[in-house]
Amino acid sequence: MSTQTELRAIVPAELADRLEAYFFETETIYWGVMQRERDDPYEVFGFFPDEPTADAELATLREEFPELPEDFALSTINDADWQNAYKEFVKPWSDRQLHWIPLWERDNISPPEGDGVVYLDAGMAFGTGAHETTRLCARRLLDYREAHPDQVDTIDLIDAGCGSGVLALSAAALGFKNIYAFDFDPEAIRVCEENVVENNHITTPITFVVADLEAGLKARQADLILANIQTDVLIPYSDHLVHAVAAGGTLALSGILAKELEQVSAHYQSRFEELELGPVQLDSRIDGEWADLLIQRG
Repeated sequence: MSTQTELRAIVPAELADRLEAYFFETETIYWGVMQRERDDPYEVFGFFPDEPTADAELATLREEFPELPEDFALSTINDADWQNAYKEFVKPWSDRQLHWIPLWERDNISPPEGDGVVYLDAGMAFGTGAHETTRLCARRLLDYREAHPDQVDTIDLIDAGCGSGVLALSAAALGFKNIYAFDFDPEAIRVCEENVVENNHITTPITFVVADLEAGLKARQADLILANIQTDVLIPYSDHLVHAVAAGGTLALSGILAKELEQVSAHYQSRFEELELGPVQLDSRIDGEWADLLIQRG
């Protein structure tokens, strides 16, 4: 039986926020931060293929965060228990007519008839909808649906940097019909296809493609673009996203640390102006340490 090595330690809330931001931006496949219940302490944890990898990854993390606790609890668990461990931090989430439900809760939760439902498996690498940045994008998707109830059948929607496909699947579950999603990582697209199989109640076909922002948006325009991508990608590749927004369309950016919001907002406003694609209206929301930026093109 194959095994995994687990590291775990309790950390203060302020450090937990910084660690979470770092893990998101570096797209680590090993580390995570969790709080089981609202009043429980925060824990940083990691799952590794063996103890030498665990030691090396912890040493690297200490270089970035020297204030980490001196002692981490180390344990060895089999693969079945490793998979179950993810369930600790993947919880059901709902907003208005959209519900994200872990696969193992499929038979225990019954959303209202007619609402949109997406069933999700656990895993850190590509997102389960548990992260604030994904929820921020989902709320913008719901807002758009409420503001354009007669257009969900006809508008073009792009999920740029789709990860696990949770936003594209959410759009399909909410009735959007023309959905195109891409990610630069072939493994992410494989996960998307697996999630499609697990959500066979969603009959709208979604086009999933392996592509980066340049190739994924080439010669394309959409009425609604969702881009849950970190700032160090959103800024250098901004022109590809800006050009892809159709006249009168909406661009919803997420993956932005709240402290970076002003920088991202000023950059995108200037790009729309310099490319003579304005005027634009901007709006933003903050969830914990994270922010989104909504850009509506005139």
